[in-house]
Amino acid sequence: MTVMIYRQCTEGANGDEVLADTNKECKHDYRLDEQIGIYCRTCGFVKTEIRYISEPIVERLKWYEQKKQRSEDTEQVDEDVNNDTFSTDATDLGEPISKENDSVWELIPELKENMHAHQKKAFEFLWKNIAGSMEQSLMEEKSNTSGGCVISHAPGAGKTFLIISFLVSYLKLFPEKRPLVLAPKTTLYTWQKEFEKWNIPMPVYLIHSSQTQRHSMTPKSVVLPGVSNSNGVKHDFDCLQKIKSWNSHPSVLVMGYSSFLALMRTEDKKNSHRKRTAKALRESPGLLILDEGHNPRSTTSKLRKCLMDLPAALRILLSGTLFQNNFGEYFNTLCLARPKFIHEVLEELDSKYRRGKLEEEVPHLLEARARKFFLENIEKKINSNIDAEKMKGIDVLRKITNGFIDVYDGGSSSDTLPGLQIYTLLVNASDEQHEIVQKLQKKMVGSTGYSLEVELLITLGSIHPWLIKTAESCAAKFFSEEELERLEQNKFALRKGSKVRFVLSLISRVMRKEKVLIFCHNLAPVRFLIELFENHFRWKNGKEILQLTGEQDFFERTNVIDKFEDRCGDSKILLASINACAEGISLTAASRVIFLDSEWNPSKTKQAIARAFRPGQEKMVYVYHLLMTGSMEEDKYRRTTWKEWVSCMIFSEELVEDPSKWQAEKIEDDILREMVEEDKSKLIHMIMKNEKTSTS
Repeated sequence: MTVMIYRQCTEGANGDEVLADTNKECKHDYRLDEQIGIYCRTCGFVKTEIRYISEPIVERLKWYEQKKQRSEDTEQVDEDVNNDTFSTDATDLGEPISKENDSVWELIPELKENMHAHQKKAFEFLWKNIAGSMEQSLMEEKSNTSGGCVISHAPGAGKTFLIISFLVSYLKLFPEKRPLVLAPKTTLYTWQKEFEKWNIPMPVYLIHSSQTQRHSMTPKSVVLPGVSNSNGVKHDFDCLQKIKSWNSHPSVLVMGYSSFLALMRTEDKKNSHRKRTAKALRESPGLLILDEGHNPRSTTSKLRKCLMDLPAALRILLSGTLFQNNFGEYFNTLCLARPKFIHEVLEELDSKYRRGKLEEEVPHLLEARARKFFLENIEKKINSNIDAEKMKGIDVLRKITNGFIDVYDGGSSSDTLPGLQIYTLLVNASDEQHEIVQKLQKKMVGSTGYSLEVELLITLGSIHPWLIKTAESCAAKFFSEEELERLEQNKFALRKGSKVRFVLSLISRVMRKEKVLIFCHNLAPVRFLIELFENHFRWKNGKEILQLTGEQDFFERTNVIDKFEDRCGDSKILLASINACAEGISLTAASRVIFLDSEWNPSKTKQAIARAFRPGQEKMVYVYHLLMTGSMEEDKYRRTTWKEWVSCMIFSEELVEDPSKWQAEKIEDDILREMVEEDKSKLIHMIMKNEKTSTS
């Protein structure tokens, strides 16, 4: 079928005049007519070229026009309500691709130019999983192979831009699909910035939580006659109107997980807005994108249960750290990304399922059965002490996940980034620290693990003995008043705390030309270090010293990040909590990263490193993990390196060396080498280097 496509016009011009000046584009709505093609309601008809397009494209354009007609009666309300809408020309579907040359790459030529190799590979992977093929003519034929999939790319590898590029192309071929993007609230601003940065030609509706909306940068609000002015009711109505707009034409809805879960609760039967919103969120999404999708991984998670109940089968789960060191939770994550993974596990591992006896079983019971087989046939084997059994478990896991997980570990980032060096330093304890640690660890003799109280005190004491006093309720159980008083007297004795000595020594060597990022789990060491920096370097909190913690709201964190990222600013040090540095936070001004304490989950450490080592970094990044020798932190290190090995083996095609053997043979960090050469008191016991992750 031949259809004339009218794509460009200038206001008030006729067709001949416009053809002489095709550099200008109008911003009006287009209407489809099968006889004359697409024309502008305001400017008239303008023919730019003739293309051969398939019947499905024409049908989708008809659907789009019908949607536009139905939404006209709500346009005025939408204009008032959607102050969190960002887009360019919301109605230009772009130029359909021809059947002779129907690769979906033709839909986004400008965006393709800005993609890295791993993003192009992932873009094609997405089309093959979601639509069945890259070629329009084969999509319907191969649609039975489509389903949910996972993009497991290293933090900072450009997952947001990848998904935006995919959505632009996908909506051009499937405008009736309604993509819903769910993300942690800390990354919503990142999504908005990316949509605006690339000038995406479709509307994007952003739903904040009611609390965030009160502090929104867009103060315009809705005043509706006969509707309560309470924040809750107005927020519910705003959400409903945005969802209605999202339903009416090709567009994207972006919202936080907490907002989604709140809107899906319909306990309040009197709230008609909430009930309609929940119904639309359940039934409307044709494509579900789950950013940081590994977060709702617990079997008892209300959010996960809610997401599993959604009928949307086409899903894309994004994660920089997919395997979170627990096979049960890993199974839950894969099911969340690909609901039919439950059936695929049973088809592979349960002989009874092959005979079709369990297909009608209650969904949650079927999932529990699949989880049982997954853990028995995979987890137990991988956890075995026998290497052959380990590899059997890994081979089975790779087989059942093959085809729907795209992995990129950031290895080729060295082509565009300066480089990364990761060192683990075992530091010797001072006499006071050794005494404290030994006393605490003796309390644990005969126990199967460390109590939270003992773990906290050892963590604090390994940084500086005085910090024991900051956990008074715990410390009083293990130390006398006289012992605690002696700790108070040595508060500013730097030689008493090995890790504090290392931090101050490093900072004094780099502070004139580099910024330092320090991660710590607890607030007490953060406050203590601020005092030390104020006394030792005469710096001021809020000027040279900045802090980023979970106690700050989103806008406070944004302000802190902007100050730190100002390379011409006064800031020297940023003290940050790992949990406050979620995906989307960029701290590329830092070239030295210090971890003051140890972490049971190595994926959190990996995420934290990616805050500094990501696009935008201009200097080599040096990372230092500080552990106290002879303490439980060594035990933590052994356990976490095993977890890291398992994670590597799951996604690697080749045998990965045991990370516990990564002892540094050569120190390539000039500052660290200088510190070791001048270390007459033998502060540093051993240096290990993560050769796999480090790049030169």
